[in-house]
Amino acid sequence: MMDNPRTFRECISNSDTECLVYGADNLSQFTRSNGHIRSKCDRALPAARPEDIVVLRGKPDRAYQSWLRSLGLGTDHVVAYGCSTGKTPLSRLIADNPEPVKAAIRKLNKKPVYVPWFSGNLENAAAQALGADLFGAPGALTWRHNEKSMFKTICRQLDIPVVEDTLFRIRPDNPENPVEMEKIIRHYLKRYSMVLIRGTLDNTGVSLVFKTRGDDINAVYRQLSGHGVGHVLIEPFLEVISSPNDQWIITRKGEITHLGMRDQVCKSGIHHVATIKRREPSSEEDRIKEISFKIVQHLAEANYVGVTGIDYIVTASGIYPVENNARFNGSSYVSLIVANAEELTGPVPCWKFIKTRTSPCPFNALSRQLAPVLFDGLKQESVFPYNCDHLEKTGEFAVILMGGSPDQIAALEATLGELGVG
Repeated sequence: MMDNPRTFRECISNSDTECLVYGADNLSQFTRSNGHIRSKCDRALPAARPEDIVVLRGKPDRAYQSWLRSLGLGTDHVVAYGCSTGKTPLSRLIADNPEPVKAAIRKLNKKPVYVPWFSGNLENAAAQALGADLFGAPGALTWRHNEKSMFKTICRQLDIPVVEDTLFRIRPDNPENPVEMEKIIRHYLKRYSMVLIRGTLDNTGVSLVFKTRGDDINAVYRQLSGHGVGHVLIEPFLEVISSPNDQWIITRKGEITHLGMRDQVCKSGIHHVATIKRREPSSEEDRIKEISFKIVQHLAEANYVGVTGIDYIVTASGIYPVENNARFNGSSYVSLIVANAEELTGPVPCWKFIKTRTSPCPFNALSRQLAPVLFDGLKQESVFPYNCDHLEKTGEFAVILMGGSPDQIAALEATLGELGVG
């Protein structure tokens, strides 16, 4: 294991003869989406460097792009397919019509490395169409390690303790199926005050995680069956002290590097709303890294390539891994963005990213609204907006709060509220 000997970017490619082709679209992960999932391709724009290529499903936001380039961030090599609606994943667009991206690659005259959010069969096809190396894994391997029940099975095989559970198949065609699910839940409620029910695969784009004290089981079942969920894990809901996410990366040469640990903020203990990165290590960090290394070694031996983020819960009874995000994580792009920002401002000891909103407006209006705290390439304590592709329609975007301490981050968040954001 290498503990941060190289930067995140260097783990993807450390060769001057290669260029990264970012495809940050997440649609190929959501195979059962309802058509309303945001692809979030534009989060790669501030993560990229001048020698990279960013591929978008839709149209670029020229104002946002100009803001980035005025700071020396991002890249001028942007390929946009203009597909603003529908369910077609970016990798399918590339595989069917690779020439626009290949033209950008020819201008750079470098060997391309395709860097997707999620590495499935479509991403392998897109890389092939581009004549690129894939920074990713075969689709079957990616799905296997993202599936929550399979992940817990792997942990047990590695002698890693996990929360007890029952794997249950949702079968709406069977009238006894809801009764069977209720029996399992009632069994856990004899020993625990609350039970957690969660889908085993995040492929719908809807957060299918529920907790119950036994008074709404029928309603939970209806929601699960209505979304076409195949299997769920039924587990006791433990009182959580913290919810760390431990991120690692496996290079195309099979080298393992620890990217660092983040603290996740979860609403009601189950729904992720923010992630915080700070420099001070927690008391559980060494134990979590020890567990993670076993899991990542297993991934490397299976020839997995790419980022993986392992979610944990720290409880009074122990530390348990709960799922493996075998793909880029939301905070992966944030890490790359912060690394780019640090080249201008110096080290950023603490950051937090959140999804937020304001009144629908163009980016130029948002930049004026955020002017007192907007990142300018000089001050360390600042706010960095991204994922702005829906800003004009809904007012929704994401933001990175950067500062020297958690107190500064909290002050920035309060200032955002005063500025009408949140």
